[in-house]
Amino acid sequence: MPTRSRPSPTAGERIDLDLAEAALVERYARLVRLTYLVLPTSLTRHRRVLTAHGIVQRALPGTGTRLLRPAPRRV
Repeated sequence: MPTRSRPSPTAGERIDLDLAEAALVERYARLVRLTYLVLPTSLTRHRRVLTAHGIVQRALPGTGTRLLRPAPRRV
């Protein structure tokens, strides 16, 4: 499956990206708490905490999900 390569950000886009990241980091604890509340209660408390942190961390600019995808199975 071909992947699209993203062009490197321009100076203006880099500033916007930095501001977005700063806003998310500044509100990190609140975002984790909110995410924790919307996760299903069928998960254990520990699993909800870890999942909430993972979701908020993936929302940070510049972090991809490439490392989180499982490797393709060999047949």
